[in-house]
Amino acid sequence: MARPWDQRSASENRRVQDQALRQTLLQMQLGHVPTARARLNGAGIDARRFKGLEELGRIPPATRVEVLDPVRNPDGARGLMLQGTSEGVRRFSDRSVLYRVAAARLFGGEEVQELAIEAASRPIHIHLAPGPGGPIPVAYTRDDLNLFARAGARAAKLVGLDRSDRVLNLIPFGPTLDFWGVFYMTHGVGTSAIHSRAEGAELSRALWAFESTRPTAVALPADEASEFPRLAREGGLDLSELNVLVAVGRSLTKTERERVGEELASSGAGEARIAAAYGVAEGKILWAECAVPAGKTETFGFHTSPDLEIVEILSPETGEPLGEQTPGEITVTGLGFRGGGVPRWRSGDLALGGVTTQPCPNCGRAVPRVGPSVRLGAWQRRVRLEGRTVRFDFRYAAVSTAPRAADWQVELVDGAESGRLFVYLRPRTDDPTPLIDLYEELERWGTPPTQIVVASDSELEQRLSGSDGPFRRFAER
Repeated sequence: MARPWDQRSASENRRVQDQALRQTLLQMQLGHVPTARARLNGAGIDARRFKGLEELGRIPPATRVEVLDPVRNPDGARGLMLQGTSEGVRRFSDRSVLYRVAAARLFGGEEVQELAIEAASRPIHIHLAPGPGGPIPVAYTRDDLNLFARAGARAAKLVGLDRSDRVLNLIPFGPTLDFWGVFYMTHGVGTSAIHSRAEGAELSRALWAFESTRPTAVALPADEASEFPRLAREGGLDLSELNVLVAVGRSLTKTERERVGEELASSGAGEARIAAAYGVAEGKILWAECAVPAGKTETFGFHTSPDLEIVEILSPETGEPLGEQTPGEITVTGLGFRGGGVPRWRSGDLALGGVTTQPCPNCGRAVPRVGPSVRLGAWQRRVRLEGRTVRFDFRYAAVSTAPRAADWQVELVDGAESGRLFVYLRPRTDDPTPLIDLYEELERWGTPPTQIVVASDSELEQRLSGSDGPFRRFAER
């Protein structure tokens, strides 16, 4: 008998991931998802012969700027969505889907069979993730939503929810992973829930449903967790029945946890437990911390689902994998989701502490844990370049520069009136074409460099040795 998802050994997880990865890539490439197909073809990968985790590094990691670039990805954002057909389902699905389709035909006829095929081949639910220059669709089939609910049930149990709870969801309504992640968290575990907050509404106005709900659990944006108890108190609301507060979107700092704990205690909810939930939008599910009592500031990381995803920590500079418990960029490959996406999606978020596969000392679950804390958009800066305010991302400059240089450094100089962007590099060849292409690409991405400087080995070594922090190719002054 297979062990529960959170108690499997490393070898069991690897076996499950190997099989799921091969099937997921087969569906993406041949099923098909245009952008994923193009990227796999470009890397010379045939999903029918892909060996699994041992070959994962052959797949180039993807960033939002690349999939929205009309030169790198002519299919555009829509290319991230499954363009499925009934023939694709029959030819490239796993046995469970094929058995379900066959049973639907046997017991329900053609009409029921078509519904079964549609459940695996047509995106019906779409989130929108912010991208440079436009939104990125994150699509789910009906089958995907079942996986979403499964992951939600796991997250619910991690934060301490069960079917007897009453949940007030104070995440603003919208096509976001945060809102729908909480929705499917409550749906998956089977607890009662009210989703009361309209898009753009202030937190205080969303508390209108509190009295009628008498919630035992509240989910709200992490940025507002500290002020919730005070607003509830000012509104005359009784928090004595509150058992769980879930901060969604990022991890809470030590100071925030202290303040939330103090505020809950002042509001009669000193016995409540606190947890955070976070996910990579393109990864399609929310991860959760295991809850700790209010007043306790130690956390144990976001618990992932190894049968639903592969989590890597990559260097934001090179895109190469980093060792266990090494800080770096969270990168996700969803497993079993059919609605679209690409493998090895780089989030742009920094995992402080990287990822660990050691059992959690708090809850005992044996799953990869990310963190213990996460910093969103760690390599983004809002600056003025060429007279325009832009959101500059060091990673995008690295994606464009690294293939064209033997060694390099990107330097961002902030200024009162306008910033400057310098790319120092040692070219791979004497041909100036790669440097021209580099400038044009960064210009197309909205961050044209002030100057591309061809530097000697000694100059680059001096610049890199003079930089602080773990990522020395990203310099700021």
